[in-house]
Formats: sequence, structure tokens, C-alpha cells
Amino acid sequence: FSPFTPQPEPQHLMYKVRCSIKDGERITSVIPLANIRRSVHLLPKFGPVAPPEWTSSNVLDLCPTFFVNCFSDRHVYGTLY
Repeated sequence: FSPFTPQPEPQHLMYKVRCSIKDGERITSVIPLANIRRSVHLLPKFGPVAPPEWTSSNVLDLCPTFFVNCFSDRHVYGTLY
């Protein structure tokens, strides 16, 4: 994924991230588990109605943009703000 946007979105104060793509393919990497500090809650960005083909199994593959939910717990909030 891309780095967070410089500023959170003004409507809901959540940062936006996009899938990183090069030559039409997602950029991926395998990292050691010890390098992961914590998980985050991603909310898919969509219009008035979510596409019906999106499911919990495929939304990470189909949605290009997500919001990072900084309100999911106090530790995430403290890290981002």
C-alpha cells in the first residue's frame, strides 16, 4: 500500500491509502513478523452503495483505495495523532 495521505480526510479524519501498483501488478513483499508493530482496520472507499461483488474474501483485491480507521482503538488513535 501507499504511505498515508499527508492529511486526514476532513469529513471523517481518516487517512487514505491506495494499493501500490507497477506495470499493472500489485507491488508486494514478504516481511518478517517481528517487523509488524500492529494491525490496522481498513475501510474500503466506495460511493453511495458498495459494489455487490465485493465480499470480505475479495475486497482487498478489488478495491483500490481504503481509509485507515484511526478510531478502531485507542492505541491506533495515539499512534496516528
